[in-house]
Amino acid sequence: MRQNQALKAPDLDAPANGIERGIAALAHFPYQQRPFCARNWGHPLHSLCSYPSKLKPGVAHFLVRLFTEPADRVLDPFAGVGTVPFEACVQGRHGIGGDLSPFASLVTAAKVAPPAPTTVEDVLDEFSAKIPTIAAWVNLDAVEPEIRTFFHDDTCREVVAARELLIGTELGATTGGRLLGAAICHILHGNRPYALSRRSHGIIPIPPRGDFVYRPLVRSLTEKIERSGLDRLANSFTVGEGYVMDAFSLDVDDSSIDAIITSPPFLGTTEFLRQNRVRLWFCGMSYARQRADKDRFVEHRRDLDWYGDLLSEWSRVLKPGGRLIMHLGVVRKRDMAKEIRVHAEEAALEVHAVLYEPTDHLESHGRTDRGATHIHQFLIATRR
Repeated sequence: MRQNQALKAPDLDAPANGIERGIAALAHFPYQQRPFCARNWGHPLHSLCSYPSKLKPGVAHFLVRLFTEPADRVLDPFAGVGTVPFEACVQGRHGIGGDLSPFASLVTAAKVAPPAPTTVEDVLDEFSAKIPTIAAWVNLDAVEPEIRTFFHDDTCREVVAARELLIGTELGATTGGRLLGAAICHILHGNRPYALSRRSHGIIPIPPRGDFVYRPLVRSLTEKIERSGLDRLANSFTVGEGYVMDAFSLDVDDSSIDAIITSPPFLGTTEFLRQNRVRLWFCGMSYARQRADKDRFVEHRRDLDWYGDLLSEWSRVLKPGGRLIMHLGVVRKRDMAKEIRVHAEEAALEVHAVLYEPTDHLESHGRTDRGATHIHQFLIATRR
């Protein structure tokens, strides 16, 4: 199994030439260079909604570019907010993203199957006309207590009205409705002028502070939609798919996927349920359900033995020769790739390389991106 070694930098614009060429190019970590290293690099839809521990678009760009071909079916079973599948669609692949989180899967679906700008205008007009009537009937006493701490009462009524209008409804299931729902998730909390909440954090809903000030939902939502860049998608963009998906039981045919590119939760680090609780609530997952479903989310597992079942399922859906690229980490001296490699080989996957990347260069975004993870890794394998 190849580890990092001194390699001549390849011509990234040359035609792809197998897994070895992709490994050689990735070993130079090309996404560390400008402009790819910027967290806001790429199409504006990459920034449709913030997310904790989100993979940088530049990383996704090169993983798709180096290990897939146009028209390939590219799956991310731990898609988060769809960075990999969206980038696959941008590059003319069929991106498929799944996540157990209804919030994350909503954002993924909105990005990989975006509506036309005129469609969004029509949906936004309908949404704006209905919100005042629904908001007038909202009973704030029935709202989760923590949710009420984030908003002025009038803003809170509008947020609840938007939830009732978009989540689990016919309107919410349209491409325009999904985009509106995903955009609202982004503006639910934060410290920017567009945020609907009292002063909080744009990624993690830390306890809000400051005065309760009315912030009109439709105004902030309209501004957010205008920044989404729907009119800047190239003709080569390929519409993909986004679902609520269990990574252990994929609703995908045998041998139908060309590549799985994914970044599963790092061992014992980000608490995605807790850190996304306000947005999960908006997407219909009550606090009680979040507590009840906690054990279904692998972020709460403290070992890696479950990768045996996981990789067997992924091997099932990969085509022979199909590629698996996993973005992992060395966490508190535990080498995830080293432990997972054993399960990969038992699942008929051939591991070609593990590349190690120190994280000293990462931006902090006002918090620590690295936490207990001081080395990132890429495990690259193919199905035998």
